[in-house]
Amino acid sequence: AGVDDFEALGVNIRLSTDDGTAGYHGLVTDLVAYELASSRPSAVYCCGPEPMMAAVAKLASRAGVPCLVSLETPMACGIGVCFSCVARIRQPDGGWDYQRTCVAGPVFDASQVVWDAT
Repeated sequence: AGVDDFEALGVNIRLSTDDGTAGYHGLVTDLVAYELASSRPSAVYCCGPEPMMAAVAKLASRAGVPCLVSLETPMACGIGVCFSCVARIRQPDGGWDYQRTCVAGPVFDASQVVWDAT
């Protein structure tokens, strides 16, 4: 699905490019910080490099806005057999466990991802 598909559903899309070729000209974290300060979105959805997603997740958490991220881990088999796509995900007991992104994801609640290890 592309941007037009989401906009056709009434989703308010905000794009950011470093060079300004589309949407906001600058860092995505600056755009997210601005949007969170000027209005309270119902959620933030994010995909991209893990350091960027970790920064966006932190901004959303501070604002009390749910954030979902799509982890882009390499998936060798795509069915959960090879365990090449694992990510550390927090568990209800406070610990963490490896979750296969091809089975349990690839979209996760950003507050459950152990960012310093992914």
